[in-house]
Formats: sequence, C-alpha cells, structure tokens
Amino acid sequence: MPELPEVETVVRELRPKLKNKKIKAIRVLLGKMVALGPGTLSNLRKTSESTPAKFAETLRGQKISGVSRRAKMIIIDLQGKYGLLVHLKMTGQLIFLDKKHLDKSMQLLNIKTTPFVHLPTKATHVIFEFTDGSKLFYNDFRQFGYLKLVTDKELPNVPELQNYGPEPISPKFAIAQFRDILARRPNMKIKQFLMDQSLIAGIGNIYSDEILFSAKVRPTRTVSSLKGEERRELFKGIKKILQDAVDHHGSSVGDFIRPDGDWGTYGQIHRVYGRAGQKCKVCGSMIKSLKFNGRTGSFCPQCQK
Repeated sequence: MPELPEVETVVRELRPKLKNKKIKAIRVLLGKMVALGPGTLSNLRKTSESTPAKFAETLRGQKISGVSRRAKMIIIDLQGKYGLLVHLKMTGQLIFLDKKHLDKSMQLLNIKTTPFVHLPTKATHVIFEFTDGSKLFYNDFRQFGYLKLVTDKELPNVPELQNYGPEPISPKFAIAQFRDILARRPNMKIKQFLMDQSLIAGIGNIYSDEILFSAKVRPTRTVSSLKGEERRELFKGIKKILQDAVDHHGSSVGDFIRPDGDWGTYGQIHRVYGRAGQKCKVCGSMIKSLKFNGRTGSFCPQCQK
C-alpha cells in the first residue's frame, strides 16, 4: 500500500487544491524524509544537517503549477526550475487542510478503534504552509517514504521514474501491447507478472489478487499456460478493476487516507484480497491464501482455475 488507484486518488484530489498555491514556509520535522537531487534513497538513509534547511529554503516562495503521477510516484511541478517528487512507499500520507479546517479531526488508520486526532501528530514529518493559510501535511508511520527536490534537468535522471512498464489505466495501453509484454515472461507466475513494475506500472498485492479473480485465473499459473480468452479477460480485468478502484477513491485497508482525511471505499468490495478463510462472494467456497515472494496472495479455488 498504496498502489496505483490510491496514488491516482491523491493526485486527482490534490491537483485542484494545490494548483497556483504559493509556498510560504516548509517545516521539516524529520530530516531523513527529504532529499535533494535525483539519487536513489535507501530505506536506512541518513541525511546531513544542511539538507532539510536547503530543502525548505529552496521551496520557500515557489508556486505550484500542477500535480501528476508516474507509476506510484507523485510529481508536484513548480513554476520555476524545480519539481518535487513524493513517494508514499508503504505508509505515507498527504493531507491538505484549508485555513478554515486546520482543526479538523480525523482517523489516520482505517481501524474502528483508532482515535481521532488533529494534525500534526508524531507521524507528521513535513508541513507545507501556503500564503493563503492552508497547509499540506506529509505523514509516514514507518518512515519509508520521501520527498525529493530535483531540477527539471535532473528529472530524466531520477532512477525511480525509469524502467517502468506502461500505465495500465491509460487509453494508450492496448491489448496488443499487453500480449507483447506477456510474451517476454512466459515462465513467470501470473501474480508475480502483474506485480512486476518493469512490465506494468502500479499494480501491487491488492489489485493483482482482484484482477486475477476478475479474470478467473489462479495466481499460481504461469504466463505461458494462459489461453487466448484468459489473456483477453486478464487485460479487461486490469482495466476494469483499477478504474473501479480509482472511482471508489482507492482501498483504505489500513493506513491509506485521502487528502481530505476521508477513506477510500474500494476495500469494502474486495472479493478476495484479505479475505482468506472467508466465503467467496460468488460461489461460497472458502478463500485460500499462498505466499508469493513474501507477499500473501488470496484466491478462490473454485472460481479461479
């Protein structure tokens, strides 16, 4: 978490809120969450004492011109020569509050017993203050995410923006291209294939489970075992499941929260993900789970062949 639908939700909801906002100040509460330049960042990264100050000073006075996405990376474009890259990784959150609602209380985890809190909290590591009094908060419970400031010239050299497959919800992603990608990995398990970011961008554990259920294909199957009709259903499932999830503002199954503090609702209609030991909503069989490279995948042994 989050995957493509969640990141797309953040981008779509932040875009109208942030466009033309002018940054008054930046408060960096945890230095290792920010970086300068295009280099790759380790999860165990350390930072110099000067980096947070330079990060904040460079952004002060900058005006935001747009918000976009590549795979799971959020790109906040600035009117000058800089761009800000935000990767939420496992538990990152971007929450925007206008001046009138800075005291809004919210639950940062989609768990009924989670208390309502006001921002900032201990999980808040970077705060953007805008000239109109609004604020953007970056929260991250596990501290794997980051905000990276790069120049426009450095943008093509950012490793995290390279070597991604096509955007699956783009109209340009067509079945002929999908067939070509399948042909590259005939011996790969189909669940691992869907989650390989170099083949198709943005699909992770949640949506690979849901896509495979939609296509009635078991996650343990190899790519080469797929028949022509199964390949077509898989392609349709990618398009449909991801778009449905975007329409429901993503899956808040733990720590994903929308920029306004609300939760996404697609998790309420998951058919297999996270439902191991429960009855299939279609046939009534018991949902099973298996480990795939350390990740737990769920499937229906009756509906998926």
